[in-house]
Amino acid sequence: MKSTGQGSYSMSDFRSGHSAKPGFFARYSLPILCIVAFLAPFMYMGTARSLKSNQNDVNSWLPDEYEETKTFEWYRQRFETDLFILASWEGCTLDSPKLELLARRLRPSPDASAEDPYLFFKSVISGSDLVRQLQEDQGLTREQAIDRLRGFLVGMDGRQTCLVMTIDPRAEERWERHFQGDPTQKKFMHAVIDHVHETALQVCDIQPEELHLGGPPVDNVAIDVEGQRSLIRLAVVCGVVGLVVSWWCLRSWGLTAMVFTTGIFSAGLSMVAVWLSGNHMNAILLTMPALVYVAAVSGAIHMANYYRDTLRRQQAAGLADPAAGAPDGAVREAWLPLFLATGTTAFGLASLSVSELLPVKQFGVFSAVGVIVSFIFLCLYMPSLLQEFPIRSLIKPRKSSFFDPGRWSGWNYVGNWILSRHGWVIAGSLVLMVLGVYGASKIETSVKLMKLFSPEADIIHDYAWLEEKLGPLVPMEVVLRIDKDGCNMDLLEQIKLVHTVQAAIDRLPDVGSAVAVPTFARSIPHRPGMVERRTWIVQLQRHREQLKDYWQTEDNEELWRISARVQALTDLDYGDFVADIRGVVEPILDRYRAQGAEGLRAEYTGMVPLVYKAQHSLLNGLLTGFAGDLLLIGVAMMLLMRDWSSGILLGCSSVFPIVVVFGAMGWLGIVVDVGTVMTPAVALGVTVDDAIHFMLWCRHGQERGMNRRQSIMFAYHDCAQAIYQSWGVIGLGLSAFALSSFVPTQRFGYLMFFMLTVSSFSNLVLLPALLASPLANFFWRSGARAAEKKRAKHRDAAERPDLPQPQSEKADGLDTARERRVARHAPQDDFLADHVPVAAAVEDHAGPHLTPAQLERGKGRLLRPDAPHRKRKNGPPLPPS
Repeated sequence: MKSTGQGSYSMSDFRSGHSAKPGFFARYSLPILCIVAFLAPFMYMGTARSLKSNQNDVNSWLPDEYEETKTFEWYRQRFETDLFILASWEGCTLDSPKLELLARRLRPSPDASAEDPYLFFKSVISGSDLVRQLQEDQGLTREQAIDRLRGFLVGMDGRQTCLVMTIDPRAEERWERHFQGDPTQKKFMHAVIDHVHETALQVCDIQPEELHLGGPPVDNVAIDVEGQRSLIRLAVVCGVVGLVVSWWCLRSWGLTAMVFTTGIFSAGLSMVAVWLSGNHMNAILLTMPALVYVAAVSGAIHMANYYRDTLRRQQAAGLADPAAGAPDGAVREAWLPLFLATGTTAFGLASLSVSELLPVKQFGVFSAVGVIVSFIFLCLYMPSLLQEFPIRSLIKPRKSSFFDPGRWSGWNYVGNWILSRHGWVIAGSLVLMVLGVYGASKIETSVKLMKLFSPEADIIHDYAWLEEKLGPLVPMEVVLRIDKDGCNMDLLEQIKLVHTVQAAIDRLPDVGSAVAVPTFARSIPHRPGMVERRTWIVQLQRHREQLKDYWQTEDNEELWRISARVQALTDLDYGDFVADIRGVVEPILDRYRAQGAEGLRAEYTGMVPLVYKAQHSLLNGLLTGFAGDLLLIGVAMMLLMRDWSSGILLGCSSVFPIVVVFGAMGWLGIVVDVGTVMTPAVALGVTVDDAIHFMLWCRHGQERGMNRRQSIMFAYHDCAQAIYQSWGVIGLGLSAFALSSFVPTQRFGYLMFFMLTVSSFSNLVLLPALLASPLANFFWRSGARAAEKKRAKHRDAAERPDLPQPQSEKADGLDTARERRVARHAPQDDFLADHVPVAAAVEDHAGPHLTPAQLERGKGRLLRPDAPHRKRKNGPPLPPS
């Protein structure tokens, strides 16, 4: 009888060797491979362009809708002060000739063309220049000028100074226009930093390791460099891990090569998706290709195992060519479990799109897209390769290996031990979860820029040196907005207000220096007469152009900027610091308002409030995304199983690894950063996938007439190897991220390893214990009802005289213990109700398949659900005879 599926064969076809209609891959494998080969160069081009688009701007991580983001953008439009580079070196003093020489060479030449792409800087000023200006323009002594700049551009010793280069806002546009279409040209900010290093080396013989740089452009370039360096390291390590684990699971170099190329193409396609969408890569998103690679390798290993099973099944059925139609059969068997795995993983990743941090959101979206694309590519590409290059040697049984835990015979004893002590297992797990919940309540978040780098990074050494020699570098900006109509204050009175606020901020213990217009103006007269007041105001207005970085006029408002600097390398709580700033500024403004100065307010912005908001967004996104994932997956499980208790059991086992790992982080004081927040989404997808398969196989056991204990052991034997392989491929593969020097990527790597390890414990220990406990009574009752309905349906079909008995669609032999294995060699009703072939279900994948004749001769052990367990001396109970 011919099967209904394409690529399937009837029993007569198996015996005669004549095939039915050629399957899908017999007809289309060659065109599919030709299309892949044709598109490969375009994929390479898209991947290269995607990598070149790597761009990091910490200021743009928050969404535009946030009030903090809007305020910061408003501030940047009026005070273009964040595009600066600060440079210094040992011996860079106020009297250093190298300082003046380097400043002169870096300053824009008045004769330079307006379209010169190398015209990077709008202004270049040194500490020596500012000291001179204060002496000449404001009438200060040298000591007074140095004292005003101490902790800002002059070190606390009064000698060490630096060079400040302000980047022209139009320079990047000129650069892009001049080098448009040149793929070999550097990115703009990288070119600026390299230009400074090259000029310092050529003009002043200052080596790159001696020159210490700081500022937002330096930060962003450092993130680019660390992320790119991490990608190269991760690509090599993940590739090696994928190859080794693939060979370990398959023991076939041909299959391993197919699995490896599937992973490579999938990773490339995920990067092409970023390029086609018009988005830029960033340091967080650079980890996405490696994640897609290991997920694709994991799926390809499962596909290879299904192919191996199909070959052996068709060999046992007596098919002349066991490889004929094997790719089609493998896809038919593999697509549902792979679809479930892809769906749960993609769903978990997509949940990161609710995050308010742009890099985390992009990571979630493009990782989900990459996983889905890799599933489609896997189901087309790998079977096509197997169709064109069949590997018939897989039919031979694989020899057992001591180093293969997935094939360990002791899983039977482990499973029985868990079931016999399920109460203690659940109690111990609950204790761990309670401790985890308490520890998780102590978790702290951080998105501080310097926390993104390892202590050995060059930028950390540079910032440590600069803050030691000059002073703190992280800005907290306060902008006083004075309405001319609401405040009857002349410029001198406004400057006095600014000076009062500046002094109050400067007295805060965490502030290294506070800089404002009074820093660069003449000394403020205390009780000036009319003439002195007018003269002082005229002098101030005369130097307005020099003070534009701290004083602007907009419509009917005077805007006065006060810049406070805090240290970058401390554990300062930015939330408390912002509150401290408000605590000293608002009382001063309230006093002025009480005296009739209406229209007076302050804006608080800069990196400090942005980082504080980002930290809260990080934690809120983590909690919201995880809770939403768990709820929706639990509901989906209830619908799939048609039982409400399934969702609860799934939730308990799925939340366990995340609670335990994050609880441990809280106890150990490990902060949650942009890399850490991504781990629950990935781990939840893998955990839920394994748990769903385990629970489905428990239902399959019920359908075969097994009792609760037998069904759990049936699922245990089938799922242990799959869970072990998932841990090996994904857990070990992602642990390669721990080798990164970029801290978020590093934490993502080792947390994924620990979380997937605990996840394996949850699915192999806690979930079986839960299913064996009274907590799962509703699950088993609903399963028994569903199994009875299915058996009744088979009995009705068998009793009809006009319908043939159900027969196998593929072979007379039993399938091996893999997803969706059912006994297809015999009628499903009486056989499943009375005789349960556990030995076939837990059969080693390498061993021969048992035929019905062999079972009848007693070569396979049959388990009857009504037979009692035989007791074994000093060991777990034996299966019944």
